[in-house]
Amino acid sequence: MFTLSSPVFEDGGAIPDKYVEDSIISPPLKWENAPDGTECFFLVMMDQDIPSQYRENLGRGFIHWIACIPGSTAELAEGASPGNMPAGSKEFKTDFVTFSMPGYGNHYGGPWPPDAPHRYTFLLFALKSVPDLSPDADFTEIATATLCNTIDVARLIGVYGPAKKPLPGS
Repeated sequence: MFTLSSPVFEDGGAIPDKYVEDSIISPPLKWENAPDGTECFFLVMMDQDIPSQYRENLGRGFIHWIACIPGSTAELAEGASPGNMPAGSKEFKTDFVTFSMPGYGNHYGGPWPPDAPHRYTFLLFALKSVPDLSPDADFTEIATATLCNTIDVARLIGVYGPAKKPLPGS
């Protein structure tokens, strides 16, 4: 079975403070039993429990991280994003960029729930081909390219919140 885990939190457990709010240090992740034929992985970290004002604008959860990772990779070290991703990786814009939150770009942005504990879902898609996407691709383009090429998906959920600091610009 294709699995995704982290040595710093269990599935359904609390994401440590080191990786949240204004931190742009991504947690370490590890995956096992990738399916045969995997050419690359797409990693998506999404907050499914966002407040209604964001959900109304997005029509989905809030994206904290999206990356395309070579198929030969089986883990990401702590702090891989930003700037230390495996060679050949590509990171895409997040909803921190969508909402013009200062200090964020195409890289990991930590959980920052303004209202209550939220679930943060890490999805790792094993893809049979490498999509040709610009780093500025929007979520719809990424989802279409990913879903049409998915062999299998691994999932890890972390919980954090409520935030100790207000969101930037709020």
